[in-house]
Amino acid sequence: MYIPVNAIRIAQRHLDLDGFDPGPVDGRLGQRTENALDRALAARRNDLDEDHVEGILGRSRRRKVNAYLQLLAQDAGIDSGTIDSFWGPQTAFAFGELEHFEEHGVLPHPWRDFDGPPVNPNGWPLETEAALRSFYGEPGHPPLVRIEAPYPLRLSWDLGTPVSRIACHEKVAASLERVLTGVLGAYGLDAIRDLRLDRYGGSFAARRKRGGTSWSTHAWGIALDFDPDHNRLQWGRDRAAFAQPAYDRWWSLWEAEGWISLGRVANFDWMHVQAARRAPL
Repeated sequence: MYIPVNAIRIAQRHLDLDGFDPGPVDGRLGQRTENALDRALAARRNDLDEDHVEGILGRSRRRKVNAYLQLLAQDAGIDSGTIDSFWGPQTAFAFGELEHFEEHGVLPHPWRDFDGPPVNPNGWPLETEAALRSFYGEPGHPPLVRIEAPYPLRLSWDLGTPVSRIACHEKVAASLERVLTGVLGAYGLDAIRDLRLDRYGGSFAARRKRGGTSWSTHAWGIALDFDPDHNRLQWGRDRAAFAQPAYDRWWSLWEAEGWISLGRVANFDWMHVQAARRAPL
């Protein structure tokens, strides 16, 4: 099995930090790195699965790297399964968590347990067509108002075009203003630019869902998209920018008002946030 280059780099970095002298942190699994792995694994022999110790400490460099990564994941509080040196589904998952931890210093959110914010102070309806029609009226022709954006926005597909006002359903206008005002206070203009929170992908659009036949929440003016280039429709948390810890405060501000991120609850369409609750599966 192919070992990701970054997996070897992470192993080398920790071997170096622990004084085992793996040589350059270059992602190459050479003799010097193998010798360092031998010393590190021997030092933690008691942490290895007893049924696989001899195989781990044998001739396979690949198994040595895998076992060491399993140990590193375990040290970071990640369930890597049995320390057996085999790269199965649990080890692959653990390595993804470990990569995130190495880059950001914190583990990713346990997203499978997240069904959306527990609060719903504005009483947003479920995302069913009947509930949306009852609460917001007919799709495509909602009672729109325009709010002043609390900080300068730019069209995501034409960054030279400023956006100062946002069209939205009248029932969500006050809440939307509170969220974006909170974003300005939490991040400031420089961080908003750096994190691309000013890249506006649209709000009201009288259309059906992309790839579907039911009405999009955009057709009621109750959904907004931000930075679509870095949070594409089918991207999951492994690629979407908005899944990173730097955006935790961003999402907490939306969720305090009951808005739903499709990325946070369903792991797709991370650009999208809506004033409608996800219907139970």
